[in-house]
Amino acid sequence: MATATPSTRPQAGRSGLRVDGVDHLAFVTWKPRATHEFYTGALGLPLVHAITATGWVTEDYPDFVHFFFDLGRGNRIAFFYYFGLPEEEAPSDLMHRSRHVAFHVETEEELLAWRDRLKAHGVRVTPPLAHELIESIYFDDPNGLQLEITRPLRTMSGIDARDAELTLRALVDVAESPEPSVHAMWQRKAELIRKDTEVQES
Repeated sequence: MATATPSTRPQAGRSGLRVDGVDHLAFVTWKPRATHEFYTGALGLPLVHAITATGWVTEDYPDFVHFFFDLGRGNRIAFFYYFGLPEEEAPSDLMHRSRHVAFHVETEEELLAWRDRLKAHGVRVTPPLAHELIESIYFDDPNGLQLEITRPLRTMSGIDARDAELTLRALVDVAESPEPSVHAMWQRKAELIRKDTEVQES
């Protein structure tokens, strides 16, 4: 979530427009006290802004407080507390693990220090898990939102971007087929690689 440096910012599209990092991510909480204590205590994030409003956009929109914690580098994580909103059922385990926020650190020492800090605050946290380009620890906030702290194992390169392009092209082709599967996607990706190789060699 770090704001991109000039060398890593996305290139401007044909319109000349581009975004520059993340301003904030927003979620809903039914537990404002626990949320405030977790983010300022366990994670040590400053509370930097709050909005209160009634009749937002439409008259039937519920009254709310929207509060923001500073993640650094101009990034924030925010929560809505809606007055009178019934609490929703917990998402499935798959959706819970898929919808998460990942915070960035640079080194293994930092990652392990964060794990120690979270455990000292009584937070259940996984051991470090390595996958592809990163190593991560996972834990939940008081709202059941899965959080991740991750460090890079190597620098992301142009090869990774090219592989991602081929993967997504294959996925788009296969996802709308009668029987989509990861194996069909891999087969389609292999076909695309062969076609690209033939074009380059011709």
